Amino acid sequence: MLVIERPARTSLIAYAWLAGYWLVVFLLNVGPSWEKFATARELVETAGVTTLLQMLVAAGTMLLLVPRLLDRGRWLMSLLGLLMLLLIVSELFVLIRHQYLEPTYPDTYRAFLQLYAHMSLAERLDLGWSMRWIIFTKFPVLLFPTVLLLVHSYYQKQRSLLELKEQKVAAELDSLKNQLNPHFIFNTLNNIYALALKKSDDTAAAVAKLAAILDYVVYRCAEPFVDLDAEIELVENYIALEEIRYGERLQTTVSNLVTRPVTLPPLILLTLLENAFKHGARDELDVATIQIEVRNDDTHLYIQLSNSKPPLVAQSGSVDGQVGLANLHKQLELLYPDAHRIDVVETADRYTTRLSLALT
Repeated sequence: MLVIERPARTSLIAYAWLAGYWLVVFLLNVGPSWEKFATARELVETAGVTTLLQMLVAAGTMLLLVPRLLDRGRWLMSLLGLLMLLLIVSELFVLIRHQYLEPTYPDTYRAFLQLYAHMSLAERLDLGWSMRWIIFTKFPVLLFPTVLLLVHSYYQKQRSLLELKEQKVAAELDSLKNQLNPHFIFNTLNNIYALALKKSDDTAAAVAKLAAILDYVVYRCAEPFVDLDAEIELVENYIALEEIRYGERLQTTVSNLVTRPVTLPPLILLTLLENAFKHGARDELDVATIQIEVRNDDTHLYIQLSNSKPPLVAQSGSVDGQVGLANLHKQLELLYPDAHRIDVVETADRYTTRLSLALT
């Protein structure tokens, strides 16, 4: 069975665009003084020959010179190739004019023939004689459609690269969120599991807090940026959930000193807070303390999270290699290239993470 596939809609649009473009070029070649042509046939043949030769230059440039030389950074070879192509096509134009257009339409070329009719084809093709005429009259005419196509092609490539970059950033951000969300859910379910084992009356409250947090993570983190107030509410829900588990062994403070509406990438505060619990409260034998402060000035948002350091920690508190903070680094590199700074400071009894983000 023979199956004929229809061209893609985008291909049809591209073909239609090219057809319209060359029709416009043809009309420009006809020019405003179209009445100078004695017949419609002369108009079509004369302007058509010019248009076909312009198409030849464009095809040679776009299909050969650009992909094989220019796109590979061989600028000099591209320029030399274009000059050679223009010379060949210009000489072809001289040949067509001498052999067909001038004998067929002598009235149109009367002035030219009065001066140069005695010259043979070989003399007309001699570059020593025709170079100035070719450079100043034929090069611009033959080249201008190709220049416009090159500009259009460059614009399309830049737009495609920008779209691909945006898609890549979005895909990477989604990937990072997909890594982060299960990481958070795993930690939280462990907390609820511990409560359930104790048959604690706080289990239902913990499930309700988890539901509120999951609602935020699943449904409200679709955008690359969220309101700071929503992030603060998420953090407070998370802290309330952890307080059920730790009881009096946990002291937390959240200070929101921001004086203007601010947006930031979702789950940043939660990532820092998870890290503080993982490397502070979890191993603390006494009272674990966590302080979160968020403030701003005219140009930056500042986030500082400080947590107590358990006295018997076997390893350094640097968490650059951990899942949460590693994801945070990647997310900030994508959304704030050269516009953020994050520092982790370890002292004898505390870990402090300082993050600054440029405000837009």
